Amino acid sequence: MNITEMRRFVVQDHDLDELMAADAAYTGLAQTYSNRQLEMPEWLGEQLTEVDIAVKALVKATRMASIKKKKAQLLGLMTVGEKRERLEAEIAAEEAML
Repeated sequence: MNITEMRRFVVQDHDLDELMAADAAYTGLAQTYSNRQLEMPEWLGEQLTEVDIAVKALVKATRMASIKKKKAQLLGLMTVGEKRERLEAEIAAEEAML
């Protein structure tokens, strides 16, 4: 990624792999500025922040989808009695909130 592409990079247009590659490029450039004791350009800090926020959101969404899938699998493994107990506990908890 050249400097022009780095400045024009639109975070929302990319998937997790592309964002991770961009993050590595931005982090490397930021480190180079730091190593040379130069002030990092404002646009670079902004891009680092945007990429970081987007990566965290995508990772969270991926993990939440995985958890949801595993919960559904777990529910499928429960016996009818276990499902009944779970629903009764959920009902009792909701009634207690009234």
